[in-house]
Amino acid sequence: MAESFWIGLIFAAPILGFLINGFNFRSKNYKLAGTVGTLAVATSFVSALALFSKLVSLPEAERVITHSFFQWISVGNFHVDASFLVDQLSGVMILIITGVGSLIHLFSIGYMSHDERPAKYFAYLNLFIVNMLLLVLGENLLILFVGWEGVGLCSYLLIGFWFSDKEKAAAGMKAFITNRIGDAGLLIGMFLLFMLTGTLSVTEILAQGPFATEVTFGIVSFACLALFIGATGKSAQIPLYVWLPDAMAGPTPVSALIHAATMVTAGVYMITRLNPVFMAAPISMEIIAWVGALTALFAASIGITQWDIKKILAYSTVSQLGYMFLALGVGSFNGAMFHLMTHAFFKALMFLGSGSVIHAMHEEQDIRKMGALKKYMPITHVTFVLGWLAIIGMPPFAGFFSKDEILWMSWHSPMGSKALWFIGLIAAGMTAFYMTRLMALTFWGKSRVPENVHPHESPISMTLPLIVLGVLSVVGGWLGIPHVIGDVFGHIPNILEHWYGPKIVPIPGLEQAVASHEYALMTISVLVAGASAFTAYFWYTKREDIPKAISEKAKPLHSLVFEKYRVDEFYEAKIIKPAIETGKGLWAFVDVAFIDKISYWITSYIKDSGGGLRLLQNGNLQQYAFYIVLGLLGSISYLILG
Repeated sequence: MAESFWIGLIFAAPILGFLINGFNFRSKNYKLAGTVGTLAVATSFVSALALFSKLVSLPEAERVITHSFFQWISVGNFHVDASFLVDQLSGVMILIITGVGSLIHLFSIGYMSHDERPAKYFAYLNLFIVNMLLLVLGENLLILFVGWEGVGLCSYLLIGFWFSDKEKAAAGMKAFITNRIGDAGLLIGMFLLFMLTGTLSVTEILAQGPFATEVTFGIVSFACLALFIGATGKSAQIPLYVWLPDAMAGPTPVSALIHAATMVTAGVYMITRLNPVFMAAPISMEIIAWVGALTALFAASIGITQWDIKKILAYSTVSQLGYMFLALGVGSFNGAMFHLMTHAFFKALMFLGSGSVIHAMHEEQDIRKMGALKKYMPITHVTFVLGWLAIIGMPPFAGFFSKDEILWMSWHSPMGSKALWFIGLIAAGMTAFYMTRLMALTFWGKSRVPENVHPHESPISMTLPLIVLGVLSVVGGWLGIPHVIGDVFGHIPNILEHWYGPKIVPIPGLEQAVASHEYALMTISVLVAGASAFTAYFWYTKREDIPKAISEKAKPLHSLVFEKYRVDEFYEAKIIKPAIETGKGLWAFVDVAFIDKISYWITSYIKDSGGGLRLLQNGNLQQYAFYIVLGLLGSISYLILG
């Protein structure tokens, strides 16, 4: 009974917040709207804590809480209930969604203080949280899909929140359409799983395992690949990553919510949830690993050349998501979920920190017009430093532990390879470079702030979430300390590995780790990141002439990377415009020239036929009398002659 109450409350609170602010959407009272929205998500966080504590209290083999509210669909033998599942995977996810989500809502109160529609904004944020909770708590794939589509809708509404700006409205539409492409793949994967298992219940699907490993590309591999296509849309992987950098068009806290705690994590969670199915499809897993590794490298290289503070963080998100999919592809589902959690902390921190900077800089986002902001914004600077050290993988910050677990498993797992590890290592070096470049040009070095701009620290409603996320960016990784380090400090356990263990299929053929190998790879990654960070610091605080000279000497390459490899232009020229022209052609030659002409001909024929018959029914009584006389004469003549 208590569990059903908490599951109901975790949804009811943000739904109520959505309704209150939604019905009052014209209100400009940002404090009232923000308080309602923040309290709604904070209440969900309390519910999540209650459910998580209940899970912890249960025996390890029984850590599952399910509740069905009603039967949703019943057609013949096909039944779908509105049922929800809280276990080791979804339990951590709801803490991240509601916990980080609450901090983002709190930050938004100060950030949206000058906006014309704060109530509508907070209503959308609450609806976003509701749909993400549906996605992760749904016991069946149909509820997951409802949440999946719901976060897509909310991303469209929030990215295009300032819709009076055509560019921002277009960014929202781009996100919506790109995700629809991926969602078609998710639907196909769901259909194939239903055909394979006869159910959409996650519990029942996994209960039918272990699935036979496919050496060739069979139905399981096809289903997994289709599901992965859905994940490439939501979690911004090659080739459907193009919407995420443009998602910067919305308010900055929206970027934090989408990039850190909610939408982009959906694909990682979905694959981890179905990990026994994916482990039976090694070909699909290999594809996932390579797409993830290449996405991490590709996006990191673009981040090196960008000047917009939010665009740099956006490409960083794409790159970090690539790491998560690299982990999934080599069978390290624990590593993927670990990095998902730490990334939620430090990336939410950095987006909110960038929002604090933008707020202080009067909406300026170009880091070339910043510099030396640390003396004006000490809290924002210190917390941003913590996020920076976490994302570049410096020990003992959170990102170090999760990133190095992924790199280690890329090397050590039988499903990995030295090539995948090397790509991940290079991407890590690039990450350290562009993030240090961002730090140097924004907070350090000489000031390039325009004279008419007077930077200042943000209010407590904005700095408090930064402080909390800063602490989490330090200690969050301590939940997954690798055994080689834990054993040195008195056998500190890897808490997350133990927690997720019952829900994750072990990697077949995984040998006992050699401590010296793991230490060596760990040292290499830290040295690469450190050297890369030092280079960026030196160049952009002491010798800015060096990167300028390099970009001039390699101008064609620099221009190509700065223009994001012209992928958007390629899509526009080779896919979008041909699709539009094809549509116009089909409209002109099929719709207008064929279907319309046939319909017009049939309509004219019926109209003309009706016009002829109309002569008999024109409402003229004298003519009707004449017809009656003619009829009588004809009848009499027939009788006489007959």
